[in-house]
Amino acid sequence: MKKLIYILMMLPMTAIAASEPSPMSKIKRVITYADYGGGDVQVVLETNGTTCKDGYFFNKADPNFDGMLSMLLSAYHAKTRIILDGHTDQKWAGSSGYYCKLYSIRYGF
Repeated sequence: MKKLIYILMMLPMTAIAASEPSPMSKIKRVITYADYGGGDVQVVLETNGTTCKDGYFFNKADPNFDGMLSMLLSAYHAKTRIILDGHTDQKWAGSSGYYCKLYSIRYGF
């Protein structure tokens, strides 16, 4: 029983450890791909995270794709500083660099 409680307590910590926030930074570039990955979007900040050192990605199949793309384009054009949270355990297959799967976008601090 004690082992089960310990395992259940550790599950949320595992999820937290797999996500990394970027430093607050401006967007350097946004690239969309028509075919690769079914419509992948690559985002690079002026300063990316430590593990997500090359940037972030998400694709058309992701929930809230339109909302995330809209927020990124708004922040890019307004030159707003943002924080991106990336899943460090989900590396983009579209590059030899380390691009993390985008989890969330934060701005308005």
